[in-house]
Amino acid sequence: MLEAYLGAGAADGGPARAIAADPKAAALYRPRYNIAPSTVHPVLRAQGGQRELVAATWGFTGRFAGGGAAPSLLANARAESARTKPTFRGAFAARRCVVPADGFYEWSGPKGARRPTWFHPAGGGMLRMAGLYQLAKDPDAGDIDVRFTILTTEASADVAQVHDRMPVLLAPEDVDLWLGVGDGGESDADRVEALLRPAPRGSLAARAVSPRVNAVGHDDPSLLEEVAAEPAAPKAGPAKAAAPKAGPAKAAAPKAGGTLLLFDLDAGAGPAVPSGRTPRR
Repeated sequence: MLEAYLGAGAADGGPARAIAADPKAAALYRPRYNIAPSTVHPVLRAQGGQRELVAATWGFTGRFAGGGAAPSLLANARAESARTKPTFRGAFAARRCVVPADGFYEWSGPKGARRPTWFHPAGGGMLRMAGLYQLAKDPDAGDIDVRFTILTTEASADVAQVHDRMPVLLAPEDVDLWLGVGDGGESDADRVEALLRPAPRGSLAARAVSPRVNAVGHDDPSLLEEVAAEPAAPKAGPAKAAAPKAGPAKAAAPKAGGTLLLFDLDAGAGPAVPSGRTPRR
């Protein structure tokens, strides 16, 4: 699917470029409907000038509390500061990736009664979320673990009614520039940063879906069934967001139940996964 979508909009106008798939990513793949940080999910990156699909864990790790506290999990990075923020600038310069998904969830409503909305391509197909990745050593197995975070930007007109942030979505013709394919990975930083913008109006469709999404233990196709939308309550503050729902992976959770402010995190300012809360894609 990725080859088909990206080949149609390849920057050089040529045929679809093959994507090398890591056997681990292929073995782990199954349809998912409720992904959260800490889950393994396929991401697309550039290696040696070629596209490569690898299995990666959702969430950068970092320490912000001090005093030997456990690492925080950074599910998102703000596009406005990723190029310069110490936590992300190295990855922005050399380790950019694409996170494939066919939609993402956002939540609205009061705490304890959040109503999920599933945003997906208006014409069907696949979303290409702009991400960054880092390499970290697995403390248990000792292997090198690929970890990723998703860049967020201001909400488009399609999303703003529910939340003020959304994932950065790349057009097919912009993927190679973002990955650094075909130019040795040395893409001009200004051109790359210019890709980090809200999606065009009308490119996303919204569907009110089952509140069963609020518990990460639920992961089945019925989560995407349309339900009657209730009038949204007035916002008292920043809206709570959720995350991408992908044909590929959906993530694990600290606890079943609850939701997390996902697409308005100022990554690096504090933990991205508070105890007992879970974001979703």
